[in-house]
Amino acid sequence: MIVMLDHTADVGFEISAPTLGGLFDEARRALLMVVFERPPEDGPEEREVLLAAPDRETLLVRWLNELLYLIQDAGFVPAGAGLEVREAGKAGYELEARLAGVPLRLEDYGWQGEIKSATFHGLEVVSGDGGWRARVILDV
Repeated sequence: MIVMLDHTADVGFEISAPTLGGLFDEARRALLMVVFERPPEDGPEEREVLLAAPDRETLLVRWLNELLYLIQDAGFVPAGAGLEVREAGKAGYELEARLAGVPLRLEDYGWQGEIKSATFHGLEVVSGDGGWRARVILDV
C-alpha cells in the first residue's frame, strides 16, 4: 500500500508490505509514481543492483538513490523488480535486485520533475503485526 504525503518543500510517501523485500519494492513503485504520471509496468532490459548498509534505513535511502541514479542519469526506468533484502550479520543488511526496465522517455511516461535524493528526514522503517511499513521524504 502507498500513501502520498504532503510536505512543504519536498514530497514523501508511506508504504507497507508483508515482507521487508516487499517494502523495498513498494518504495520503488512509489518513487516511480512521484517521478512519472504514467509509470511503465515492465520492460525488456535487465539490470542487477547489489547494495549493503549498516541498517535498514540507510539501505532504503541507498536503494532509492540508486533508483534515482538509474532513472535520471543512466536513462533506465526500473519498471519491475525481483529483490531480496537480508541481514548480513555484523555488516548490517544487503539488497540484491534484478530490475526489468525500459529506456527513459520523458513524454511517454509523463515526467513530473527531477528528484534530488531520498533523505533521512522523518525516515522510519518498522515492523509490526501486519508486516513492514516505512515513511520516506524525497528532496525535490
